[in-house]
Parts: sequence; structure tokens; C-alpha cells
Amino acid sequence: MRIAVQDANVLIDMELAGLFDPWFQVGIETHTTDLIRLELEKGRHEQALAYFSSNHIHEHRLSFDELHEIAELERDVGNKARFNDCSVLFLARKLDAMLLSCDKALRIAAEARYIEVHGTLWILDQLLENEVILPAVAAAKLDHLITLKRYLPKAECALRFKKWRS
Repeated sequence: MRIAVQDANVLIDMELAGLFDPWFQVGIETHTTDLIRLELEKGRHEQALAYFSSNHIHEHRLSFDELHEIAELERDVGNKARFNDCSVLFLARKLDAMLLSCDKALRIAAEARYIEVHGTLWILDQLLENEVILPAVAAAKLDHLITLKRYLPKAECALRFKKWRS
């Protein structure tokens, strides 16, 4: 079973686009840290939080020693990645898992550490590849995220719209 560690922005994108139920059909185990869960609680992302309760999203409670390692990782990454973001980078490395994030600094830090990293568009690609949703549905969900001003690369979105709407 493949494992994906997700940060808050990807989990929020999934919530806003209604992608959780299709995502869990793909068969990639989803993990994140307790720090990310706290971010979701603060932002009142109730739908995303419900998937913690049902054990669809596996929460890792970080120990004091792990928090110390994350602080060191944050210093190593530099001031562009927040502490919470570094927590998922730490967890992806610990679990030998891929990282799902749309945060540029975090993605660069993951790639520099040879951690496989993808974003929301890749999730949509996986849903299509696994025939969980149809191209028109993927296009509608992507369009919805764009109208909500979620950060997504414009050129990549345009390519997918062209492919999915043809």
C-alpha cells in the first residue's frame, strides 16, 4: 500500500472540491500530523476533520523529540517553510512516503531530500487514472477550486482543462 502524507492546503482543497470520498477509493493511505489537524480545527474544516474520526486520515501525534527534529528541519529548510509544513516533511521522510502539498517552499524542500511530492492536480489525475471520477467532473471540481482562488498553477490547469473537456 502506498502512503501519502498531506499538508493542510491539500486537505483543504480536497474538502472544498468534495474529493475525499473519491480519494479514499484510490487506495493510497492518507497520513498527516497533529499540527495539521490543529490547523484544520482552527479553520473549522469540519468535513476534513470527520475523516480523522473515521480513521480515513491517520493522525501522527508528534513527540517532544520529534518536535525538536522538526525545529532543526525548519532551520535547515529556511524561513520559507512554516513549522507545521516541516512537520509533514518530517513525517513523509519518517514513513518513506510521498508528500502531497501545493506549498512551493515545502515542495522544493521535499525534492531536495528526494521525497516524491505532488499537489492537488496530481490527486485529480489519480482519480481519473483510477476511473473514480469522469473528466467532466474533474474539470468542474478544478474550476470550482479556481473560483475559490485556491493556489493552483495556471498553465497546468489550462492543460488539464483542454484534455478533460475535449
